Amino acid sequence: MNSSGQLQRSNPILPSFRINTIFILTILLIGLIIFFSTQSPYFLTKLNLFNILIQVTTIGLIAIPMTFIIISGAMDLSVGSILGLSAVALGVLFQSGVNIWLSVLVAIIVGALAGSLNGLLIARYKMQAIVVTIGTLVMFRGLVYIITEGKPISGYPDAFYFLGQGTLFGLPFNVIVMVLLFGLAYFIIRKTRIGRYTYALGNNEEAVRYSGINVTKIRFLTFLMSGVFAAIAGIFYVSRYASAQANAGEGIELDVITAVLIGGTHIFGGKGSLVGTFLGVLIIGTLRNGLNLMGVSVLFQTVILGVLILIAVSRQNK
Repeated sequence: MNSSGQLQRSNPILPSFRINTIFILTILLIGLIIFFSTQSPYFLTKLNLFNILIQVTTIGLIAIPMTFIIISGAMDLSVGSILGLSAVALGVLFQSGVNIWLSVLVAIIVGALAGSLNGLLIARYKMQAIVVTIGTLVMFRGLVYIITEGKPISGYPDAFYFLGQGTLFGLPFNVIVMVLLFGLAYFIIRKTRIGRYTYALGNNEEAVRYSGINVTKIRFLTFLMSGVFAAIAGIFYVSRYASAQANAGEGIELDVITAVLIGGTHIFGGKGSLVGTFLGVLIIGTLRNGLNLMGVSVLFQTVILGVLILIAVSRQNK
């Protein structure tokens, strides 16, 4: 079996996926918007719609590489802890007198190193992704609490707050960045060999390996990407909330994975779409915002998200 043969078989699933899943997700999103607009007069206001977009930025940024990872047949549960570690690294460096933009760069490097550790253990040493990322989830979060002693780090320059609070052309800057990165990732997964190899890896890793493709490199790159994007999300988080907190990103992996699975990405890999993930992110944000306006408890919202995951996974088994 050659490389081109394997890759050609991994692509025909995409057209039917787009027609069916994307259509259903679009109808669901429109339905939620109509429903919540009847439940609260504030839902369809410009301020609230922008608020939804801003709120989903963190989830959306991390969901981009998570889509690659799950399509490839793996999972990353450490993204929330990497977000927190990168955010705290930024805060500690700036508090120590380092220039804010240099601190931002180092925070991205910290995220890249954390993602590289996951990638090295999983790709090079063939350890199970879910086991490795549970371990690094706990380890990185422990480092965050050790470094900060549980105390928030604040007091950043005004220019830094533009990242998470500023607008460009009348739109939130962080939302523009998220959309642009979704567009870039869409091009990569649809038009480049890395994208084709990612699908092929999720369909049949052994066939990909025998065809001469560097499986270790592809899988390592997906986890490196995950670390970098989690760091970027952490930077926007600090800018938006004006504080690097020890609990930043805790539990966010649940929302991210929910958005990816709702978006139609198969839990066992080989199938998925960034368009679906983007719609999944919007659905999660709309649902949380609408339920908040209705006064529904966060605890019940978590139950609803759990139900959505079960529905998404059960649809994949049909």
